[in-house]
Amino acid sequence: MKKIRQGKRDLKSTIIFLLALVIFIYAIVRLGMIFWEYAKGQNTYDKLNKFTSSTDVGKGGELPENFSVDFEALKKINPDIVGWIRFENMDISYPIVQGTDNDYYLTHSFEKEEIKCGSIFMEAENASDFSDDNTFIYGHNMKDKSMFAKLNQFKDKQIYKENPEFLIYTENAIYRYSIFSCYVADISWDSFNYQFATEDAYGEWLQTVKNRSIYDTGVTPQKDQKTVTLMTCTPSGENYRFLVHGALAEVIQPKEK
Repeated sequence: MKKIRQGKRDLKSTIIFLLALVIFIYAIVRLGMIFWEYAKGQNTYDKLNKFTSSTDVGKGGELPENFSVDFEALKKINPDIVGWIRFENMDISYPIVQGTDNDYYLTHSFEKEEIKCGSIFMEAENASDFSDDNTFIYGHNMKDKSMFAKLNQFKDKQIYKENPEFLIYTENAIYRYSIFSCYVADISWDSFNYQFATEDAYGEWLQTVKNRSIYDTGVTPQKDQKTVTLMTCTPSGENYRFLVHGALAEVIQPKEK
């Protein structure tokens, strides 16, 4: 009887061990797949940096005119490109694409390869030349802090002080945007508007989203100013997004080569 009981205990221990081993191997494989996806995404966008160039101008950093994008070469890879977004003091520098819907580029790279990190992309219904009153640009909140994950850092006012602007480069001009509002938004709010019936309606919307800011940036956009809204997911929950609103402060025409 003792041998039978001992055999049952040994069998039970073996089963528990094998189950734990299977779970461990599964976890390792899953973790490896996650790291592989992140590395794949990073490599994909690192390769695109060869189509940009910058000139170090010393202590003042890089002036926007000293950063350029080879749109002609990038359009040969993907004609859906509409611009390049860049923060001067933050590791956010990516091409912006626009698809025929808002689903494709959630899961496809600039090179149209299926990938978890997707792309930085413009709202499908926005004008591709940034001429709408408000233009939406979307990006994933990746755990490795790539794509638009760093936007969530704007919850900290110090991050805003270090990065009060962002730049969007297009074939025809460089657009400088001054950030005027940052906050977590419920997807049911009207923060996600990009079409307005009248100029006054747009002006009211601007005041509404400015009032929602976590802190006062000191920037108050006027109803004749175009805006861009950057959006990503947030740890606050699936029904929330983190928004960064920027008002067009300057249009820089590139110098003739």
